[in-house]
Amino acid sequence: MKLINFGLFQLGWFIAIWGAAHQTLLVSMIAIGLILMIHIIQAPHKKEAAILLLMIMVLGPIFDQCLLTLGLIEYKSQFSEYIVPIWIVALWGLFASTLNISLSWLRHYKLLAVLFGLIGGPLSYIAAEKLNAIQLMNSYALIALALGWALLTPLSLLMAEKWNGFRT
Repeated sequence: MKLINFGLFQLGWFIAIWGAAHQTLLVSMIAIGLILMIHIIQAPHKKEAAILLLMIMVLGPIFDQCLLTLGLIEYKSQFSEYIVPIWIVALWGLFASTLNISLSWLRHYKLLAVLFGLIGGPLSYIAAEKLNAIQLMNSYALIALALGWALLTPLSLLMAEKWNGFRT
């Protein structure tokens, strides 16, 4: 199950980035919606799984909104240049779907969770930039991403522990 969860996350991430870069958001958002529905359907405790998704889909975009407002990042496929695009919200949902499955092991290693966010968060945005879905405006963007993800990763794992739709 962990491998399938990780694979669906990676597939969803690529679909969202590709959709943003190629202005095909409808198709990519439908695909990600299906991935998130599969996630909730397979959860033994659907309410907790849905609550976690929704909470992370609010918390994460607030972080991205700060980056946008500070002029550190620009997103492709935006309805408004002042609000984070829907595909960013969807990506945070995909991230949330990994917290109690493929990333569940990370909750026992707080320092590693910080390092995972510190390195993994910015790498994801760099990859998105290479695929033409975003533009990092300066080197401060990478610093902000690293620090933000270093905080958000362990915080998200803590939230996932409380709202674990996959507990046995």
